Amino acid sequence: MKKHFLVIWPTIRKDWISTFLELKDEFHFTFIPSLFPQTPNYAKGFDCHYWSEFTSVNDMLDQLKPDAVIYMSIESGLSIALNTLAKKRGIKTYVLQHGIFTNYKDYRIREKLWRKGGKAKEAKIESSAAGFSTGRFLKNSFKPKSLWRLFPILIYTRAQQKIGPYWASRYIPLKMKRADEYLCFSPNNATIHRETDRISENHITYIGSHELAKFLKPEEELILEDFYLHIDQALADNSFGEETVSKESMVQFYHKLNEYCLSKGARLFIKLHPETYSSNWLPNDPNIVYLKQVDNLNQYMQSARACFGFYSTMIVPAVYWKPTCLFKIFYSGLQEALLKEVNLPVLGFFDFTKEEISFSNDPDKEVRQSIKENFINPSGSVLLNSALS
Repeated sequence: MKKHFLVIWPTIRKDWISTFLELKDEFHFTFIPSLFPQTPNYAKGFDCHYWSEFTSVNDMLDQLKPDAVIYMSIESGLSIALNTLAKKRGIKTYVLQHGIFTNYKDYRIREKLWRKGGKAKEAKIESSAAGFSTGRFLKNSFKPKSLWRLFPILIYTRAQQKIGPYWASRYIPLKMKRADEYLCFSPNNATIHRETDRISENHITYIGSHELAKFLKPEEELILEDFYLHIDQALADNSFGEETVSKESMVQFYHKLNEYCLSKGARLFIKLHPETYSSNWLPNDPNIVYLKQVDNLNQYMQSARACFGFYSTMIVPAVYWKPTCLFKIFYSGLQEALLKEVNLPVLGFFDFTKEEISFSNDPDKEVRQSIKENFINPSGSVLLNSALS
């Protein structure tokens, strides 16, 4: 019989589900992505349930009977309660890394910007939708003699609302929200967990990045077109309320990149972030090609003359393969870490000119090994299926 994992994980992005698709034949995964069904849902083919189907954590555990629980993060009152009661039953809990993570300083700066702009979504312990009450669910989850456990959850979620989720995670380090094991890509990418959850090395297992490992393969066939590739991010338009620049600033940025490409007799390919696939404000220019869901982004990276980018996960394989130019909006932990490995030019997002654009040298064997070791597949890492077995 397959080991059964309860997966507390959003299913609205295809790339967030790919890891589980590859392990589907080895393990049984049951998703709990949200309070109620959402679209799109890329977890088709998996069992999928919702918080609103259950009256309490114990009701959920009794009905689904998982052997272990996997979280994207343990931040909501619901996930904290589940983590607490699952561990009490001897059910092992994991936090599984899903992208390049940086450090507290990085996330806190962004958090302040989002909140200053009034964009950040608030965490709420009392959220009612179509009859579901988070407060009632949590109260039902604990026995009368254990209701005191709701108090730290209440304090924590109120701090999330008033100050910010990352601040709360750093300065209110609840033991209730610590998983048994953290499955991280590399020591560099585990920094935020050490800083916020105060975990020791014996609670961390390094698994490398299955998503980025695919980009280590040299492509046999390249795209026969002259272009520069920009790895974009959803900085001005996303569903999470985490905008950091205006749409006007992004349009101006695209135009400046395009002017540079035109001056070099090349086209500008922009790999959009999934959050901006349907955006209607992107500039319409015959020299700009927008890439959405492409079958082989690695091929585009290796075919490009050079790459542009900010601080997204996909900038790591870009730096691995190509001369790259980064753009800075504010402090970035990933950019800081990359600059320790590669001599990369970094230009100011708002005030650079096309004449200032330059690129790092072609990455040599030593640079590629350093990028691989620190961000993609560190020595001593284990395969995810082994870590979960």
